[in-house]
Amino acid sequence: MAEQISLRPRVDHSLGLGGGNQGRGLPVDLLEDISRRLRFTCVMLIVVAAARVVLDRLTAPEARAANSIALIAISLVVHWLARPGRLSSARLLNLGTGYEIIVAAAASLAVVPFAWTVGSLAVWRWSGIAVWVLIFPIIVPNTPRRVFLGSIAAAATEPLIAALFIATGSLAPLDVSTFIQLTWPNVVAVGLAVFVSRIVYNLGEELSEARSLGSYHLVGLLGRGGMGEVWKATHRLLARPAAVKLIQREHLGEASPAEAEDIFRRFEREAQATAALCSPHTIQLYDFGLARDGTFYYVMELLDGEDLDTLVRQHEVQPPERVVGILRQACHSLHEAHRRGLVHRDIKPANIFLCRYGADLDFVKVLDFGLVKEHLAAAGTEAGQMASGGLSGTPAFMAPEALTGEGTVDGRADLYGLGCVAYWLLTGRLVFERATIMALVAAHVQQRPEPVGDRAPQPVPEGLTEIVMSCLAKKPTDRPESAMALSNALGALNLEEAWTEERAAAWWTDYQDRRVAREDAEVEARSLETTMRLDR
Repeated sequence: MAEQISLRPRVDHSLGLGGGNQGRGLPVDLLEDISRRLRFTCVMLIVVAAARVVLDRLTAPEARAANSIALIAISLVVHWLARPGRLSSARLLNLGTGYEIIVAAAASLAVVPFAWTVGSLAVWRWSGIAVWVLIFPIIVPNTPRRVFLGSIAAAATEPLIAALFIATGSLAPLDVSTFIQLTWPNVVAVGLAVFVSRIVYNLGEELSEARSLGSYHLVGLLGRGGMGEVWKATHRLLARPAAVKLIQREHLGEASPAEAEDIFRRFEREAQATAALCSPHTIQLYDFGLARDGTFYYVMELLDGEDLDTLVRQHEVQPPERVVGILRQACHSLHEAHRRGLVHRDIKPANIFLCRYGADLDFVKVLDFGLVKEHLAAAGTEAGQMASGGLSGTPAFMAPEALTGEGTVDGRADLYGLGCVAYWLLTGRLVFERATIMALVAAHVQQRPEPVGDRAPQPVPEGLTEIVMSCLAKKPTDRPESAMALSNALGALNLEEAWTEERAAAWWTDYQDRRVAREDAEVEARSLETTMRLDR
């Protein structure tokens, strides 16, 4: 099972070397960086061309500025076209190649009338065109084939324009020896450019192999957490979007090879148990495995929305009627898990996701059953001892019995966590806020929490307050007896308002607008940061 899947960064196969080689090409993150580099190059050339126009006006008023003005206009157009997301990868690289040739032609028109005259010949020289041909593949990486074709065309602009001037009588004819001496640096620059592009391209392939774990392509980093990273990915053959959670070996602590093997076997059983859950409100697990470097990975369905932690931080507290709907859906997931003898043990806002799921809005998914434990009668079983040596969960949302290790930890511990989640949704605050972990643990074990209605910035129905506080009871026997019982109690509430489909649709429309604006701002910020970094 450990070697049946592999994960690698997605590459654009249309830009590969041909021959049907799967996985060969430029990684997507490099293509995205090309857009920023090309735009930065346009800005630099606009500044140079504008300075040339001003200098010519001051020193040689009779000089024609048409060449520089045309270069400025073309650079502005390319800068606009190269904005992230405007062009496909192939068209962006074609645009870069065309820009390289146009700049070389503009430079040749300016240089040839002076540098190729018999009286000012400087043989064995490196022209500006040769330097441009050499450095452009470093600024805007491309496939070796495209670099070869673009470099040849750019380097040929100088002798071709020189031949045009000679044909029109504007330039004196040159003998073959002098012509070779003038053009050989361009030929060398083409060879070096192709060599450099090959190095960059191979580095991209090595990056793909370094991240190789098989059939999934990592597209972009979605986030980082205490136990690793989550990446957006697609399946190589199915083109199915997925989320991949990577748990690095160092997050598992010091472990011998035998202990690491034992950890993986438990990890495997937990993944299989999670995959067996059928509730639509439980995250769907596609696959899992162990990479050659010891990295554990889950492959899960990709969701469109936000976890409840982000929801409150970015959109403030939620109305009680919406909270009730969220809690009932989470109960559906937990009810099935508890019936199968599984306890989640890490119910918290970050592990409950609110999303658009097909045509459904406000659809809840319970995430990260990676800490799930089998609730077995035999206390000495391996599954019952998996948390030995430390806390298994997040202290701010853990039940007293899970924190102290005293007594049986069963599904009612998850209901305590769900009560903490409800408290967060209604108040925007934790049940207990303490400066240290020890003080936080002591508060959950010993102190009575303030009623949720007293701390909420909005009216909370008395019935909902009673249910939430019952979930936060210190003794498991004082909490709802099951997730289904909790769901039924929530469903029996007679709320004055309802969270209707119309309200949900309006919220998600506003959410989408905010997300698009936020993503646009992030793209602009990254572009500005890259420009400033390159400028330095």
